[in-house]
Amino acid sequence: MKPLLIILGTLSAFLIVLQVVLGLWIRSGQASLAKSHFHLGTTMAVVTLVYIALSLTAILSKPRRVS
Repeated sequence: MKPLLIILGTLSAFLIVLQVVLGLWIRSGQASLAKSHFHLGTTMAVVTLVYIALSLTAILSKPRRVS
């Protein structure tokens, strides 16, 4: 599970940075990238939500120490 979380976390960070870059290009006049920006945003949201769900599952499934 840990390698999957690392991969999803890295992919989420990469997609977020790519969203920002595409947004800046669109603002500077590259309106043809608007469709890519939308699709990338949807992909980013799905990947990020899966990462959050798996991370929370991993955190909550750890055995608790009894003292």
